[in-house]
Amino acid sequence: MHRLRSPAAARWLAVARRVGTVLLFAWFAWHTYDRISFFVDRQFPVGLDATIYYRGVVAWLSGTNPWDAAVVVGGFAYHYAGTPVTTVIMAPAALLNEDVFTTAWVVLTWVATIWTLRRLGFPLWWLLFPPIAEALFSANPQLVVLALLVANHSVASAVATALKVYAFIPLFGEGRWRQIGLAVGLNLTTMVVAPDLWLAYIRQFGAISSRLEYESLQGLSAYYFPVLLAVTVVALLILALRDRRAAGWLAVPAVWPSSQFHYSTMALPVMSPLMAVLLAIPHLRLPPVVIILEVARRLIEPWVRQQLANGQSPPTVEPPPADGLSRGETPPRDAGGSPSRDRSAGQ
Repeated sequence: MHRLRSPAAARWLAVARRVGTVLLFAWFAWHTYDRISFFVDRQFPVGLDATIYYRGVVAWLSGTNPWDAAVVVGGFAYHYAGTPVTTVIMAPAALLNEDVFTTAWVVLTWVATIWTLRRLGFPLWWLLFPPIAEALFSANPQLVVLALLVANHSVASAVATALKVYAFIPLFGEGRWRQIGLAVGLNLTTMVVAPDLWLAYIRQFGAISSRLEYESLQGLSAYYFPVLLAVTVVALLILALRDRRAAGWLAVPAVWPSSQFHYSTMALPVMSPLMAVLLAIPHLRLPPVVIILEVARRLIEPWVRQQLANGQSPPTVEPPPADGLSRGETPPRDAGGSPSRDRSAGQ
């Protein structure tokens, strides 16, 4: 409960929030400019990840090894690393030529992202949130996956898990058991459709994972760092006891192997101002640290509020936030390193 505020205090609070919104916009804009400039200066093509996925699918359909497919930028190859499920579900891409598919996927990524922001109640200037901006530049399927999950529909969620297997984690967090069942069925079906592809993937899994670890500089998550990983997992488990939904959305950027900067977009459905500011920074191993801090905030803040409420009365209602973020909690529930060579292939 919040204490009664005078009109003057309410006005100052509204001004502070508007100033905070401007500062957050500027923070996003600066980091996005710095991030995208890095890729443009080094001649990374727009839609890089979409092209990698396309080449992996075409390689499989032509009878060659999809995990040898790559895009070379500056003498460095970024390889396809999608699962057999992803390869099968994206097979229709081969009906188009490479340039047409890449362009179409770039457009789809923008449309999906705008829809997601509207669905979650964020203003459109959140397109400048650096993890979003990077995924828009590369046309990584992550933003399409997020939109499919936010749609909270059985078929959409199943397709999301086919594109990115880690999409199962927020589904478990939200307890969408029927959607999980359909998604498991879809994934298993690909074993019948393409058994040879699955056998090849299993045989090469170690090599694919090792190459992905190298190309992503071990990613931004805690996965390859045992102490940090242990602390992060404990924090997520504690959070899950209190808010399983939030833990599900935060787990991917925190602990998924070889995670990329754009994986932080998975936190959007439970975004807070603290995470917004810190996750905008493209730095290796920063996301798990940010999420540990967020877990601590979520655990401590209710206690602090209770202590303040015990000595204050009467309760009143605060004016709504003006920046598209909730006050440290989650957006509406209707949804259901640094600059370096971390443009990991097909992730």
